[in-house]
Amino acid sequence: MINSLRNRRGQEGFTLIELLVVVIIIGLLAAIAIPTFLGQRDKANDAAAKSLVRNAASTVEAAYADSQDYVAIDAAKLNAIEPSIKFGATFLAKDDQVNYAGVAAGYTVKSTSKSGKTFELTKSAAGVVRTCGAGCTW
Repeated sequence: MINSLRNRRGQEGFTLIELLVVVIIIGLLAAIAIPTFLGQRDKANDAAAKSLVRNAASTVEAAYADSQDYVAIDAAKLNAIEPSIKFGATFLAKDDQVNYAGVAAGYTVKSTSKSGKTFELTKSAAGVVRTCGAGCTW
């Protein structure tokens, strides 16, 4: 029986064992690569939300240079200065949305990334504070 397996003539191809080894190796590589990819995607989404908040803060400062009053600044004025950012009541970074709230001595802008983390930048008389919730770095 063993001699007949060794002396296969005219038969070409891979054995079942060889195919199983290749499938197992591909499965192991996928098990390593997929979680790494998903982690990088979340980092990219968080970076996009941070960038959106920083750009919104620059837009607010540009509007403040014109009016010298954070309370007088509204979403329409901010959208006129930076049309690529949607200022309003919602704040989803995937839709380029930022929430803006102006107070007498400053403002707050915030946006939420696709990973669910909310990034917030608050400027007050005491200075600028960046927050993003538990387990998150700004």
